[in-house]
Amino acid sequence: MIKLYLIRHGETQWNTAKRFQGWTDIELNENGLKQAELLGRRFEGIHIDELYSSPLKRAVKTAEEISKARGLDIKTSEYFKEINFGAWEGKTRSELSELYGNEFDDFIKHPQDLPFPGEGSFDNVTERIKKGLHEILDGKDNVSIAIVSHGGIIRLIIRYLLGIKEDLYNSTWIDNTSISLIEIRKNTAMLRVLNDSSHVPDNGVM
Repeated sequence: MIKLYLIRHGETQWNTAKRFQGWTDIELNENGLKQAELLGRRFEGIHIDELYSSPLKRAVKTAEEISKARGLDIKTSEYFKEINFGAWEGKTRSELSELYGNEFDDFIKHPQDLPFPGEGSFDNVTERIKKGLHEILDGKDNVSIAIVSHGGIIRLIIRYLLGIKEDLYNSTWIDNTSISLIEIRKNTAMLRVLNDSSHVPDNGVM
């Protein structure tokens, strides 16, 4: 069995301002640094064998706390960078709605079906993710692997591994430093945990 832990990075100022971040390399804010520290403490009690991270600063800084807790090196992978939103990055939904009108509003309603700047489509992003997953999972068994990535990427990883055709992107949410767990047995994936951020007090969930 493979245990695959999917962890979103800590909070940034663009998260609080609700700006599209994408590939823009934004640092963690003060709260995000605290969230990452709490995440590291959580992983003191969770065994992992390998630790991967998106190369973007907000992910690497978050992964550093897991690295310290588990004594593991961080392996960065371009495959697990956030979705590239091109010209949309740095702008809020309301700003983009004003700029692009129905083109943007329709995307928000049906993101898996419509094109967007940057990488162009969720299918393109999923192809990138698939390459990264095959690179780190193929030929392995009885191993626990953690990937520190981004909310959009984590939702697309779950959608791909579980073979879900519906719009999982708009049907789920991934909080900062939350943990999701997928177990893979004989090429069958099972979602065991989704969006667990219980290590962060007063996170507004439940």
